Amino acid sequence: MIVIKIGGSVVCKDPTKTIQNLPKYADRAVVVHGGGCMVNDLMKRLGLEPKYLTHPGGLVSRYTDWETLKTFVMAMNWINKQIVASLHALGVPALGLTGADLGVVKARRKEKVLVVDERGRQRVVDGGYVGRITQIDADKLLPPPLKVLAPIAVSEKGELLNVDGDQLAFDVAKAVKAQKLLLLSDVEGLYIGGKVVPHLTAPEAEKLVQSEEVRGGMKRKLLMAAEAAKTGIEVIIASGLADSPIDTALNGAGTHITP
Repeated sequence: MIVIKIGGSVVCKDPTKTIQNLPKYADRAVVVHGGGCMVNDLMKRLGLEPKYLTHPGGLVSRYTDWETLKTFVMAMNWINKQIVASLHALGVPALGLTGADLGVVKARRKEKVLVVDERGRQRVVDGGYVGRITQIDADKLLPPPLKVLAPIAVSEKGELLNVDGDQLAFDVAKAVKAQKLLLLSDVEGLYIGGKVVPHLTAPEAEKLVQSEEVRGGMKRKLLMAAEAAKTGIEVIIASGLADSPIDTALNGAGTHITP
């Protein structure tokens, strides 16, 4: 099995290019997508201002209040069906899902979260409608047909929750016992010293998290990649905007993290 995560930066540019050679893998793949930039665009059109929280360690996440949640669900469903429609044009019968459909992805709402405020002080704030994934129903994600999954989960109380797309991709990869996880975004891999690092072991990835050259979401990707690699999953961080990006990544492009 192969899990393919199409990052929001790719979705908002040209997702059709990313999936152009997906048909050959449709019988052994699951697709997970993001789309934060489209959420932001829709929010601004609706007169809403995107808000973000900075957590200890530097991780930044979207603050999802009730109005943001509604916009998030609208945007993600639009993206999901656009990808499904593009796959249909390629002759691939795909089924688009959120994690709430069939209860595929269950999560627990983060009622309180620890953040760092503008003065650099840590404090606890309301968590909004963000979830921590607790369960993936792997059987419902296995092909056929090819499943395209949006990062929305459902709580035990029936709440729709925003879940992190990268975390969802890693959890899905573990649940379906994938051999490979492709993280396709607008970068060609992990850059150190101005060059893409072609290969890392799990311990090397963990060590590089401390590097000043590794910033933002890449730190979290490396930590999750190291954890996944220890379970036998090869994680590939590569460009989703390259020609035939899936083939290119599987054939060696990008950064490959292995046990």
